[in-house]
Amino acid sequence: MQLFICDFELKKNNIVIEDESILYQLRNVLRSKIWYSFFVQKKLDPKCRYEVKILDWDNKKLIWSVVSIIDRVFFDGFRGMIVAMPNKRDKIEIIVQKLSELSISEIIFWPSDRSVIKNFNTKKYDRLNKISKEAVEQSWWWILPEIRFVDQLKSILWNKKFIIFDKKENTIKQLSKADLVSIYWLVWPEWWLTDKDYQSFGNNFEIRHLGNTILRTETAAIVWAWNIVNDKL
Repeated sequence: MQLFICDFELKKNNIVIEDESILYQLRNVLRSKIWYSFFVQKKLDPKCRYEVKILDWDNKKLIWSVVSIIDRVFFDGFRGMIVAMPNKRDKIEIIVQKLSELSISEIIFWPSDRSVIKNFNTKKYDRLNKISKEAVEQSWWWILPEIRFVDQLKSILWNKKFIIFDKKENTIKQLSKADLVSIYWLVWPEWWLTDKDYQSFGNNFEIRHLGNTILRTETAAIVWAWNIVNDKL
């Protein structure tokens, strides 16, 4: 069943929205009718999810009747990934989409020493946030990830440990549940990290071996996000 993450007003047992993009999707894409059922949750306050049926609509406004309420499934951990800037800008969208589906909490893009692309077009944030929201809706996860770009990693070094996916041998065997709330998982660029990159990490990092195959940056990010979410590391 379709899930919409959006802003809305709750009036007694009805939900009222004035989002024309949702109205368009319901009428022209989903071909919905009165009394069709959907799920909806607030974008900035995902405490619960409402099962609703279309009660009435016009060209500007939609009224849903609340059928039931589902409490949010809480996750106590933190899933932050730092991804070296890929060699093509369109890969950024793929990475954001897939990591959002895999319930990553924060996605940070960073220009490594070997990154071909060194800068980030801030005008793309709106598009990336839209891609992320659609991915979260499709996957039925609860929280929209924060997406950002940093030139250097100094701003996040002080309170986080890095687990780095690289071609080097493992330096850790097993992580505890307590460790998981203070870790950024860092994904290599094409052709691995350099000594200059490692100097920028400080001393608070450990390494996970990526295996014998050389994965593209976007592939590595997706593979390891799945492993993180499913406690396979």
